[in-house]
Amino acid sequence: MVLANEDQVVRRCQQGDLQAFESLYRHYETPMLRIAHRLMGNRQDAEDALQNAFVKLYRKVGRYTFRSSFSTWFYRVVVNTCYNMLKADKTRSSVSLEKVAEIAREPQVEIGVHLEDAIACLPPRMKTCFVLFAVEGFKQREIAEILDTREGTVKAQVFAAKSRLREILGETTRGRNDDVR
Repeated sequence: MVLANEDQVVRRCQQGDLQAFESLYRHYETPMLRIAHRLMGNRQDAEDALQNAFVKLYRKVGRYTFRSSFSTWFYRVVVNTCYNMLKADKTRSSVSLEKVAEIAREPQVEIGVHLEDAIACLPPRMKTCFVLFAVEGFKQREIAEILDTREGTVKAQVFAAKSRLREILGETTRGRNDDVR
């Protein structure tokens, strides 16, 4: 999802060109909102995080050095903005395993809802690695670059997330099947 002439657009942004910034905004708004929504857990907080990330982008685009792709650099800005907002809001209520189990026992609930709730239970780093890999389709190498970590760390987080999700979803479906017997 590279913007045509992205480097030129970014250079224009670095020179204060608002139309170039608007081009970046239009290009990245939807995919970045999708990531922020998955990390923040609701649309309003995701929109706030994305707005903060675009403000940071506007203020810090001059620091971008073209060593990595712009999208990788900006994903890092969005993810870090989400992490910072989550840390600042210690009162945020997260979805508990008990809530996931309760929801999963309701026969009319689709598996996608179970999965979304189960993903919401994952710790932030694990959730980020899993979402970027399994949902957004990034390669583990790219995720390592976005998160400024080692590829082995990403692999371990994705593996742990899959294991935890299997465990959570297995418990919830077993609970439902037990009710049927």
